[in-house]
Amino acid sequence: MKRSRVTDWIIRPGLRLVAKIFFRLRTPGRDTVPRKGGIILAGNHISDWDPPFVGISVPRPAYFMAKSELFRNPFSKFFLTALGAFPVYRQAAVNSTSLRTAAEVVNSGKALIIFPEGTRSKTGRMLPAKAGVGYVAHQTGAPVYPFLVKGTNDPLGAFFFRTRFSVIFGEPVASEKIEELHAEGGPRRTAEYIMEKVKQLNDKETNAKGALNERQN
Repeated sequence: MKRSRVTDWIIRPGLRLVAKIFFRLRTPGRDTVPRKGGIILAGNHISDWDPPFVGISVPRPAYFMAKSELFRNPFSKFFLTALGAFPVYRQAAVNSTSLRTAAEVVNSGKALIIFPEGTRSKTGRMLPAKAGVGYVAHQTGAPVYPFLVKGTNDPLGAFFFRTRFSVIFGEPVASEKIEELHAEGGPRRTAEYIMEKVKQLNDKETNAKGALNERQN
């Protein structure tokens, strides 16, 4: 898969600047993400704003899955493809063409963004993980970097300084752990564990915010 150079040289930096100014985007842990090598980044999904804002938060060009419905329109198909997206059919089997494409992306040394829940949460609460991310992790042997998205479900709140966009990166799940989990319960067990790591990021962020509020009071 090829990305547009315009995307990486102009659009990504431009969007990141806009995100910093208007949505006060913060990206704790960003420096832990390696600049080279095949990796998987997996996190929660709370808004249609997530893919582009996670994409510009990663310190390197990244590819990601987008729901197949978005590719029906020729314009959106062109734009999404230029950004590094490829279609995924949400009811597809664990060894579907979309997931095989995802594995090929990682095996070619690129970064792949996956939302294990398979769809956005309308309540903000994390949904059960689907097995797809476990399949890709096992097929590639790549480390998985969990991330937590916050604030993208309230863009007006961020714009008016009531909240802010955050993409928080955690420590990677090593390939050895992935294989251990796969032996325990296959792709689904791996996916569940990865989602547990995302939830831990949320708990850590919530506790840190609570401690800050207590000190301010």
